[in-house]
Amino acid sequence: MLYDVVFHGEFSPEYDIDEAKEKLARIFKLKPETVDTLFAGQSVTIRKNVDAVIAQKYQKAAAGCGVIFELEPHDDPPDVAPSPAAIAARDATMVICPNCGFSQSRSTTCLQCGDFLIKSAETTRPARIEAVSVPISTASVSGSSKNLWKTARISLLLLVLFIVGMNTFMTGRWTTDWDEPLWVGIYPINGDQKEHISNFISSLDETSFQAIADFFALEAEAHGLPLAEPFTIRLAPPVTEMPPAPPQSRNPLTVIWWSLKMRFWVYQNDTFTAGPSPDIKIFAVYHDNGTSLLEDSLGMRKGLFGVVHAYADNRHAPRTHVVIAHEILHTVGARDKYDMATQQPVFPEGYANPDRLPPYPQQVAEIMGRGIPISKTQSTMPPNLNYTVIGKQTAREIKWIK
Repeated sequence: MLYDVVFHGEFSPEYDIDEAKEKLARIFKLKPETVDTLFAGQSVTIRKNVDAVIAQKYQKAAAGCGVIFELEPHDDPPDVAPSPAAIAARDATMVICPNCGFSQSRSTTCLQCGDFLIKSAETTRPARIEAVSVPISTASVSGSSKNLWKTARISLLLLVLFIVGMNTFMTGRWTTDWDEPLWVGIYPINGDQKEHISNFISSLDETSFQAIADFFALEAEAHGLPLAEPFTIRLAPPVTEMPPAPPQSRNPLTVIWWSLKMRFWVYQNDTFTAGPSPDIKIFAVYHDNGTSLLEDSLGMRKGLFGVVHAYADNRHAPRTHVVIAHEILHTVGARDKYDMATQQPVFPEGYANPDRLPPYPQQVAEIMGRGIPISKTQSTMPPNLNYTVIGKQTAREIKWIK
């Protein structure tokens, strides 16, 4: 069934009208004048003829702004003038603000002055506490100011780390609830600034990555996940700026600083405009075929983003799909199952069929194991996603099974 996403001017009483406008403009990347038009007192259709998943995404994003989007079954009625009874029913739902006299429909707040049409109960304010002056010695002012500034800086840093930590914790919980599909945005980047790579990126569309969504759907069914489509792939407009290079040092402070810079870069380069921002952002950096060695790809659970380096050639697309699917799984909690030193799958969790006799050669790869083991010390890259599976250990890590 298809729906229209409609805004009737309603927003939650917990939000100030200016706050709701500001949040709506930021989340949906709207100009201030466009937001003012939405709050002009008339019902506005935000999106028409969309499926339930997309419609609920819009509704959920609007709710985070304190704005109420309603989902109405899509219908294309003939252009017929409204009957007198319909006009009378419409007028009966009109309300007039007692503060400024503005007439509007179906709203808990006045769109003209922002006054609430449904007043909340008055709360009794506590008695005022008189200020008490305490004399301070001038000799201690300088030292106290320095200590105060130092304490403020430490407190601010702890607050930032707390907010980032809580956001990571909460994000990790809702992304693996699997009660609705996760949106994955693919953001192409011209990694070598060459014209033929730009032409290749221009030829991409969402069907170019459908094999990834199909792979996850088949594996979800194999593991008994009730959700038929765990990931929905969306293509974003190209990004023109390269992401910050990963740190060469394993120093924890260096890694934390890079992670914060990377998250800010992801926020600045979110080019997706066809609705709410994707849940997971994968930046596909395309390079010339002549590039002898591609940089390592990565996927981060903290921040829900990934960077994939690939060749700008359709002949390499199936293997690029394998890498993208691998990094997507990292963002939802899957761990690598290959030895970093040898790049070989780790037995048994890195094998698709560890009980096979004889064990070699394996027929397919565990997708987090990186390759298809052909001997104890050798493996080969799977040519496409048909040669990969999500093993039980990976399924547990992403909470598809217990």
